[in-house]
Amino acid sequence: MHILETLSRGVCVPGTKIALLLNVSRAAVHKQINVLRKNGYVISSSKKGYTLVKEADVLNENEIKSFFKKLPAIAEKIICYSKINSTQTKIKSLAETAQNGLVICAQEQTQGYGRRKSGWSSNKGGLWFSFLLKPKIAPNDAPKIALIISVAINRVLKRKYNLNSKIKWPNDILADGKKLCGIITEMSAEDCAVNWIAAGVGINVSNDLPKELKNDGAVLKDILNIDVCRAELLADILTEIDKVCGEFFKYGFSRFCKEYNDNCAYINEAIFIDAGFDIIKGINLGVDETGALLLKTEKQIEKIISGTLRKL
Repeated sequence: MHILETLSRGVCVPGTKIALLLNVSRAAVHKQINVLRKNGYVISSSKKGYTLVKEADVLNENEIKSFFKKLPAIAEKIICYSKINSTQTKIKSLAETAQNGLVICAQEQTQGYGRRKSGWSSNKGGLWFSFLLKPKIAPNDAPKIALIISVAINRVLKRKYNLNSKIKWPNDILADGKKLCGIITEMSAEDCAVNWIAAGVGINVSNDLPKELKNDGAVLKDILNIDVCRAELLADILTEIDKVCGEFFKYGFSRFCKEYNDNCAYINEAIFIDAGFDIIKGINLGVDETGALLLKTEKQIEKIISGTLRKL
């Protein structure tokens, strides 16, 4: 049992009772209370005992796992860092030998990145994590993993915060038309089999955005005007991702096609796709059951499998 489990918010718990439950001395209880205070927990003390006044927004394995009703298969091992170059870089370095179910998260990233290796601002206060999958799927099905992850995260944001969020193809989450969350997937494959998929997620929770991103980026705390517990949010997201991955491996992407399109940003609007070597303009018709974007151009309906979507 952890000392936080003995403290109820707003309820005074005698130090002797805590010591008895934990089978430690009163001095050890006092020492652990001070450690919690240094980590951001507000705990008052009196002759009667200790009272948890305010919980801290702490990201560590114990805190995250405390919010799971049932530990999902993709989160059997969680490693948390206060600062790291990139959770994605780290998990890829471990991917060959690690088992399915590894999660890497960090308070801060110094070299976070998104699709096409674009830089991702990863200050303290955001939710930055990567997880490892070793699915038995063909390499051409791997890109759909990013699509279903976006469906899972969008579900949590809507259900938990009643957020009017949208998915921007292929895998960004927008709130109020601004980027709230980015998703990246990278893989190793041979012949007709996937060895592993590393999925990275960045969510602006309560971090400060750089000046150059304030017009295009959204922060969850600013939208909701409340403090958001990142450990709880991460546990909810990992639980939902585990659920949709199980359904995807069994039924395929067709099971999520309608939900994806119902929540698709800029649906039936004029957009253009930057494919890196070409610009394609048209009307966004959503995705088909293969996960390709259907773009109605002047000549035909084209299937787009990669590129960056922008609104005209």
